[in-house]
Amino acid sequence: MQVDQRNRNQVSWSLGNVPYLWFLLPGLLAYTVLFIYPTIRSFYLSLYDWSGRGPLGPIVWEQNFRGILHSDKFWQAAGNSFRLFLFIFIFQNTVSLGPAILLNRPGAATHFFRVIIFLPQIMSAVATGIIWIMMLDPIIGAINPFLANIGLGSWQQQWQSDPAWALRTVMVVMAWQWNGMAVILYLAGLQNVPDDLRHAAMLDGAGRFRTFRDVTFPMLAPAFTIVTVLSFILIFRAFDLIYILGGPAGVPDGHTLVLGVLIYSDAFGQGAFNSQARFSFAMAEGVTLFLFLAAISGLLIWLLGRRETAVQS
Repeated sequence: MQVDQRNRNQVSWSLGNVPYLWFLLPGLLAYTVLFIYPTIRSFYLSLYDWSGRGPLGPIVWEQNFRGILHSDKFWQAAGNSFRLFLFIFIFQNTVSLGPAILLNRPGAATHFFRVIIFLPQIMSAVATGIIWIMMLDPIIGAINPFLANIGLGSWQQQWQSDPAWALRTVMVVMAWQWNGMAVILYLAGLQNVPDDLRHAAMLDGAGRFRTFRDVTFPMLAPAFTIVTVLSFILIFRAFDLIYILGGPAGVPDGHTLVLGVLIYSDAFGQGAFNSQARFSFAMAEGVTLFLFLAAISGLLIWLLGRRETAVQS
């Protein structure tokens, strides 16, 4: 009895002093310093006129946020970001799903191909952009000569300088880079589908297509939610790869300009359309993007979560 009472007192003392908080404290401090404080500070700075150096100017929050609504470049960048997300969304939920199905089987070869497919995801975006710039170059690049060698010389283009192809080129490069993420997430979802359900459907006379449509695909609802929400957030925040491909002005003539590049250019005055740093205005653009992503992401999670519940029930 004395031993049990002593153990009980030790447990009570541990819970009362919550020692596990010491393990959470470093991560909590880092998250506060690197995310929470900058976010709150961004909201504060977006209210002022500030170039990024020196003291804060007067409060001009109405001018900043109204300027966003009347900015043609902001809406052009928003439209490009939306078109890029729409393409990536369709690509990841069609093309990326195919390799996930093919790789959903045991074997050493499947592990090798999983690594190969996921490799672009872990590559540096700067290195990826430089490689693609060299490949797409009309003089020294490999894409145009390859098309000519296989009899598709009429498909040769000025990929990065042609307004009709510049954003499409960025779409293809982004799809190549982010394909691995969708494949791995869908592969994880496929491995959680019980084999008994598929076997039962096939025993009842359902073919492979009907089994996938009526059994497997509905069970992929959680993976579909994760892929959709992550793609939405990451594509609208995309910066580094698109900056390498199109520069601060989104050449040619803003056709590859997206919101992440626009905010950077306005903050540091590096765009051809804005040679003066407007740090507070860029903060206002960032706050607007943050609120938009938070609202739409929450809506997507709610809607797709209801779909998951309906499928599971």
